[in-house]
Amino acid sequence: MSHRSATQTDPIATGVIAGELAALDASGAPPAWIKIAPRGRVTTRDGRSYGFDPASLVARFQADGISIPVDLDHSVPRKAMFGEAGTVVGWVPELEARTDGLWARVDWLDAGKQTLSARTHRFVSPTFHHDDAGNATWLHSVALVPAPALAMPAVASAGPTTQKDQPMLKKIAAALGLTETADEGSCLSAIAGLKADTVSKAIHEQTLANLAAVTTAKDAAEAKIADLGAEAHKKAVEDLLDGALQKKKITPAQRGEYALLCATASGLEQVRALLEKTPANLQASALGERETPSGEATINATTLAAKAVAYQKKMAADGVFLSTADAVMAVKEGKQ
Repeated sequence: MSHRSATQTDPIATGVIAGELAALDASGAPPAWIKIAPRGRVTTRDGRSYGFDPASLVARFQADGISIPVDLDHSVPRKAMFGEAGTVVGWVPELEARTDGLWARVDWLDAGKQTLSARTHRFVSPTFHHDDAGNATWLHSVALVPAPALAMPAVASAGPTTQKDQPMLKKIAAALGLTETADEGSCLSAIAGLKADTVSKAIHEQTLANLAAVTTAKDAAEAKIADLGAEAHKKAVEDLLDGALQKKKITPAQRGEYALLCATASGLEQVRALLEKTPANLQASALGERETPSGEATINATTLAAKAVAYQKKMAADGVFLSTADAVMAVKEGKQ
């Protein structure tokens, strides 16, 4: 049933869910941890629905900073309405959110130990405040009860359970690559191992940013090296052709064509080898000093130069290297 608290705007629910509690162990000690609520939503027999988020309930508990009572038959919240004290049999100083629900560590009083030993109250049931949608907002207290209003075996076996009693744990173990008989501790240990091997999103994104920066720097360095290589090649071509001009192995008119042949590294080496075999000290053509023979047709100077260069190339292909003057004379004599 639900009651409206005099000091809280949220409704309070008591006795709507309960799970069976383990008795004293072989040494006579009560269970240190008990499961008090499930994870997710449950529906009561009268159709009401309640939702439990263990992590948020733990956060609220830690924010409050006080232990909550374990009573008998929800006596603490029930009698508080009339200003009376309930029967406290233990205190909860710590809550823990687990994969299967909300768990509480209990410091049992003697009255609690006696109750557990007598087995008169075999079930544990939480008292909690909730919003209008039935979502639990904070834990008020925990009660030991003789019979639950709604038995929830999947919710609550707080005592030791076997793997065959927990089909969900069996599925979790299989997903983690463990054997089907793996217990909860083994599953939690495997999950912790997975978390330890996981890189946070922030570190992942920073690593990607660092790699991008390295790639950018590498591209810039390669571009710089390429520029330096191009400059060195250009200077090598200029030095080679300047030297060839000084030694009169080529004419100024031929420089542009030789430069084109030197566009690549292999072309540069071929031209270098060719010029090493080319004789130096080309003589001036002295065309301006020669008279045009009587009756000889005058050839346009530009046309004559072009034909002379073409003739030089043709002869060079045959292994014969002519000076510009000789090439011009050959053109004049009609040998081209």
